[in-house]
Amino acid sequence: MNGYEYLRERNRLMQHLEEQLAGLKGLGEKERQAETARLQAVFDIKLAELYAQVATEYPGERRRKARALSDPR
Repeated sequence: MNGYEYLRERNRLMQHLEEQLAGLKGLGEKERQAETARLQAVFDIKLAELYAQVATEYPGERRRKARALSDPR
């Protein structure tokens, strides 16, 4: 996987998470929190798999944790 493919896939994962989180607005608070935690856990697993694919080429990227696009931090 080259750098462009890595960035493209990383952004695709982040956008997909954002879309899924946006779809939770109609749920109650407890249900939304539970589903948000589940979706973020799935995202973290997929992101870790992606990092593992490029770990030897881009070792610095492995230390960064991607955040959802709407996260202002």
